[in-house]
Amino acid sequence: MTWSVPRCPGWLVALGMLAAVYLAGVGAVLFAPPGDPVATWWPAAGLAVSLVCLAPRRWWTLLAVGIVVSSGLATVTGGRDLPVSLLFGVANAAEAVVAAAILRGGARRRPRLESQDDFIKLGLAALVGGATIATGAALTVLAVDQGTFLDTWPSVFASHAASTFVLVPVALASWTTAGAPSRASRALRRGELVVQVLALVVVTGLVFAPTQTLPVTFLPLPVLVWAALRFDVRTVVWQLAGLSVVTTYLTAHGYGPFGTNLTIGRIDAMAAGMLTQGYLLCAGLMSLPLAIAAEQRGRLIDRIRASERLFRRNFTESLVGMLLLRREGAHLEIVDLNDTAARLVGSEQADLVGRSLGDLLDTPERLDLVAERMLAGNLEGWKAQTGLRDREGARVNVALSLLARDPHPMFAAQLLDVTSEYDARRRVEQAEKLTSATLDTTACIILVTDLDGTIVRVNSATSELTGYAEEELLGRPVWETTVVPTTAADVEALFRAPQRSGRPLTREADATTKHGEKLRIVWNSNVVRDEHDRPVHAVLTGVDVTAERHASGLMVHLLEAAITTALIGIDNAGRITVFNAGAQNLLGYHYEQMLGEPFVRLLDPDELRTRTGTRDDEAAFAALTSTIGPGGEARMRDWTWLSRDGTHHTISMTLSVTADSSRSPIGFLCVGRDVTEQRQSQEMLVAALDKERTAVERLRKLDEAKNEFVSTVSHELRTPVTSIVGYTEMLQDGSIVDAHPDQLPLLEIIARNGQRLIVICNDLLMLSGLDSGAAQWERESLDLTAILKPVEEAVRPLLIGRDLTLRVDHPDVPLLVLGDRAQLERVLLNLLSNAVKFTEDGGEIDCHLEEQEGEAVLTVSDTGIGIPEEEQGGLFEKFFRSSTAQDRAIQGTGLGLSIVASIVAAHGGRIGVRSAHLAGTTFTVRLPLRRQPARGG
Repeated sequence: MTWSVPRCPGWLVALGMLAAVYLAGVGAVLFAPPGDPVATWWPAAGLAVSLVCLAPRRWWTLLAVGIVVSSGLATVTGGRDLPVSLLFGVANAAEAVVAAAILRGGARRRPRLESQDDFIKLGLAALVGGATIATGAALTVLAVDQGTFLDTWPSVFASHAASTFVLVPVALASWTTAGAPSRASRALRRGELVVQVLALVVVTGLVFAPTQTLPVTFLPLPVLVWAALRFDVRTVVWQLAGLSVVTTYLTAHGYGPFGTNLTIGRIDAMAAGMLTQGYLLCAGLMSLPLAIAAEQRGRLIDRIRASERLFRRNFTESLVGMLLLRREGAHLEIVDLNDTAARLVGSEQADLVGRSLGDLLDTPERLDLVAERMLAGNLEGWKAQTGLRDREGARVNVALSLLARDPHPMFAAQLLDVTSEYDARRRVEQAEKLTSATLDTTACIILVTDLDGTIVRVNSATSELTGYAEEELLGRPVWETTVVPTTAADVEALFRAPQRSGRPLTREADATTKHGEKLRIVWNSNVVRDEHDRPVHAVLTGVDVTAERHASGLMVHLLEAAITTALIGIDNAGRITVFNAGAQNLLGYHYEQMLGEPFVRLLDPDELRTRTGTRDDEAAFAALTSTIGPGGEARMRDWTWLSRDGTHHTISMTLSVTADSSRSPIGFLCVGRDVTEQRQSQEMLVAALDKERTAVERLRKLDEAKNEFVSTVSHELRTPVTSIVGYTEMLQDGSIVDAHPDQLPLLEIIARNGQRLIVICNDLLMLSGLDSGAAQWERESLDLTAILKPVEEAVRPLLIGRDLTLRVDHPDVPLLVLGDRAQLERVLLNLLSNAVKFTEDGGEIDCHLEEQEGEAVLTVSDTGIGIPEEEQGGLFEKFFRSSTAQDRAIQGTGLGLSIVASIVAAHGGRIGVRSAHLAGTTFTVRLPLRRQPARGG
């Protein structure tokens, strides 16, 4: 059973309650004893007080006026005089405002009935409100000379106080109590409630039965106490209100002990009313405080249980190991612990309960002494990092605190596993020691600076090489030393440079020792970053290359004699270390300009990318050095070099490995000779040969045109020749006329030569039918993968004497098509032959066969001269030859691709091409796969 919580009463509700005040007042006046100026019971008082105390304060003035009007009208309706009615109405309004003010107090919220303080306010409001109306009513009666002050005051006080005390709780419980009133300890038991209500009805009926004079008026009170103990305040106030109505009504009609005594004349009407209202006050005083206390207790128990559940949940689900401890003698015994603590210790919970904490932890001091200090008040809490006796190598942070001293000292311990942090710290310490040992044993200058460029660490080799002691360098800006030739701007750029991706910056410069000696140092600078990728330190490493530079200088001097041949020394990283006079004269660069520069930057970048497949300097240099053979030298090859003014030079270049005295590779030597004029002469000769080839090609075209003409003529001749042969045969066999014996030899000659012409025509037409699709093909199921090997073997001899790479990808699964094996082999052989023919030395040819979307896809690609895009529209036409092939005088009839296209089309397939001028060519042939017949299961 749940209760809704209404908002503050609106104007419609307020008007309704004012109407209820009027009706209740009329009823009270009508029930007043005959001849008595006041009513013995005034329920309108409780309604009026409820209305005012629940309404906003800004309504109180209007509500007071409404109460004056409704109470006055009720009194007039009951037969009272208008002046008396008006004064009674004013007194009722004053009572309502005074009682509401007491109930509201200084709070802005509506009054409640949830605590004993609220009940005291209710009682005080009933008493002060009853006193207010009693005083006003007594003065009114006295003024109109209808009774005495002392006779009127007690009767009015009792009736109004009882009304307020009984009816206002109903309003407060109905308008302010929220949620479900039941608690786990006081749930509404519907069956019990029905029994209790029936008991109250029965007992009340017995006590207030007609002619009942026995002193049993106390019997309803235990039933109300029953409700107070078992049910909520709302139930009690409604039962109390019902008891008040029934008791007042039955007493007014002469029932019950009070009504019977009134009937037989033992007491008068006023005394009967006072006794009745006093009886109701007593019932309220017995039941209401008890109900409020029971409900408070239930709420308190619920909060305690919620807190206990929250504590237990936090305890059991905590990520920190938690233990509850009790001191037993000199030990801290485990009373309870959560799963985290059990896992951390490495045992089951049941096995740990009852054990001493000291048996689990390897603490630096005795726990019983720690507990003594905490109990004595000398220690607030105790924290330490300890080991676990049952887990070797484990480390935990322990926090011990005192929970209670009496009746048994209770402690709480928290365990946090810090094994990972402990191990990490040890690893960091070991790494720091290793780093220190590495720095001190490295035979080069190592300086570490902070973000401001201040030196924070140096190694021992720095002192040995520069003569500066460690304390002379620490704390100084790096640019203020003579060791590193740098500035504050250089250090700032080191931290802020966008290329700070982990690759060190390298440069070579002079350094001055403490004694003024010059050293040649190769510096490598890099940035150390934290886990958030923010720079924290700079590391400057310097290698003394003074002796090496002296030796290289001598070598350079010796190399200056070669002024027509470029001799360039290169280190293993691909950077120039030697640049002789011949290279300087050829390219226009000075030696110092090229020292340390990447060698590949001398080469034409487009040619370099074409031949190596990359623009990266390191990768390109690696590709160049990969051509060096087992003898330590690469074959000579022409390369295009760029001089300082942008001129292109054709250089015949070779690379060889250079080694030290122990034959360990230390770099490379490039020897280059300018062959630009020689290659130009060769190109002129090639151009002349191209012209000659062009003339030959024109003659070939004429020959092809002749062949076409012959084919056409053959087609046209076959019909008349066939007729001639037919008629000749008719003359021979006498079908028309009998031939003369002398004519028969002549007719035989004519027939024989006619047959010969027919055979020649058929041969020519069969060649023409290959392109027109009229030729007849074999239709058999064959595996395309089976034709790759024989075609590859047929093409391999074409590669003899050529620098070409042929790769044929053989599928693992069969690809079945329906067609003519010989013609399909001719397709693949024609495409591969063309790829070999139109690809220059150094190129690559790939053949790939696979299945795609129900088709067999044959791809032949090369890196050859390609076909201009504007000429690709006529690629598969008869006698087609691209301008690139013509310019290069590559032989061919121009019929190959036309034959290939015809064969592919005859097999229900299609062919495509992707190419560009000097960018290679890729042919793609797509043939439908043969559908396999479904097999029965």
